[in-house]
Amino acid sequence: MKTTIKRKIAIILALIMTLSMTITGTAFAADGDAYLALGADLSADEKATVLDLLGVADTNDYNVIYVTNSDEHQYLDKYVSSDQIGSKALSSVLIRENGGTEIHVETHNIGYCTEDMYRNALATAGLSGADVIVAGPFNISGTAALVGTIKAYEKMTGEEVDDEVIEASVDEITTTGEVGEEIGDTNAAEQIIAEVKEELADNPNMSDSELEQTIRDAAEDAGIELSDSTLQKIKNMLQNLQGLDIDWGNIKQQSSSIIEDLKQVVDPEKAEGLLNRLIAWFRSLIN
Repeated sequence: MKTTIKRKIAIILALIMTLSMTITGTAFAADGDAYLALGADLSADEKATVLDLLGVADTNDYNVIYVTNSDEHQYLDKYVSSDQIGSKALSSVLIRENGGTEIHVETHNIGYCTEDMYRNALATAGLSGADVIVAGPFNISGTAALVGTIKAYEKMTGEEVDDEVIEASVDEITTTGEVGEEIGDTNAAEQIIAEVKEELADNPNMSDSELEQTIRDAAEDAGIELSDSTLQKIKNMLQNLQGLDIDWGNIKQQSSSIIEDLKQVVDPEKAEGLLNRLIAWFRSLIN
């Protein structure tokens, strides 16, 4: 009897730990080279706020680069309004190798770009096996942080990312955001684009009609009916990817992981309710 109770306690503790990770996020590994890409226009107070959010106690422990507002405009002007980019470079990023193949992203004070939007776009840029933390000194869109992440990745790996690929990544992250707003569901937008990219990885030379049907199928999987204009917006962005020399194998792997994660998303309120019930059951076992 005691053994059974102990086993139940062990199981419930494991469930509580798992659910806690689902609600609060996943801790990143501390191994591997780490690079900081800091906004060049951060004030002393803003820099302190950002470093605290990134978990950085001493910048001397990291390889540091600075991203300027000119860098942001170079890649963002085609896809983002000047008002949204602003006149100051504030987005900052911590990126480190994680010894694996997947991309993990965590954000702080980022109001427009979601973690999976970054993952999708960074996979297009060729990133893999990296932990990324993006932070702003206050609530900002986060589009400019994509440039900082890629620039830091270039320094970390010694491999230069083509400007066309960086621009395609920016196009992808902004298109995903726009589609999410148009359909009223950012998760669904992320899933649709990830699913089509996964299919494109197997057949990057899809015809126009094949690509359009693949987008419709992905939207149906996500429970979304796309307007003609929204479908065309997604199609234009993906056709741009088709013309680039990118690592489709990496894109397929990252897209598959993103799709799996999105389909397993737990509603925080439901998860919290289940957690409370598990805790109550655990207490009853103790009693």
